[in-house]
Amino acid sequence: MFMTGINPQVFFAIQVVADVVLCAAVVFIIARVNQDLKKRKSFVKTMAQLKRLIEESQKATAGLLVAMDESKKALRDVSLSIDEKEARLNHLIEQASSHIDKLDQTSAGLEEALPEKRTDAVIRLAGQGFTPAEIAESLGISEGEIRLILDLARRRSGSR
Repeated sequence: MFMTGINPQVFFAIQVVADVVLCAAVVFIIARVNQDLKKRKSFVKTMAQLKRLIEESQKATAGLLVAMDESKKALRDVSLSIDEKEARLNHLIEQASSHIDKLDQTSAGLEEALPEKRTDAVIRLAGQGFTPAEIAESLGISEGEIRLILDLARRRSGSR
């Protein structure tokens, strides 16, 4: 050997120290590898959790979109219903205006009429389907007088 002058015990001690240092280095490297593996496992777990959160978020978003579509349909239905009711109200307003115009035209001509013509007007309006209250209001005479005129007209037509 080239180290012939070294005491075998010293050589053995150096060998033991080198083995201990080498063993410590191996333990250190194994510990570092173990830490890296734990970090990777932690990273994989974190990524799995993130993926699950993203999937849940996508499901919730899809549910929200479905709910919004249903709300849109419901609002459209309500809007159509309101439009139909508005059209019906406009029709009823037009009918009421038409009746008012007829009454105004009839009452305007009757204000100057003689009592005999009033009687004819009462009978004509009743024949058109107006109620005694409506006729009384349009002609400016009492409802009782309207009823009396109508009763007399019925009796007169019944006796013929």
